[in-house]
Amino acid sequence: MKKISNLKGIKVLTKEHQKEINGGIRFYCKTSTKCCTYIQGFGELCEPCYCDDNGGYILL
Repeated sequence: MKKISNLKGIKVLTKEHQKEINGGIRFYCKTSTKCCTYIQGFGELCEPCYCDDNGGYILL
């Protein structure tokens, strides 16, 4: 966790922020090779992946 916290652009959520999100997380394929996680109030995080036709994906 310490290594993750030291990365640029990483935000540590307080308990209050965690409660505010409450279901505001969405996973989706943005392109056929880009998978994203959207967190309400904080933005989007995308990673390389393989998306199938059913909306599932495998991270690379």
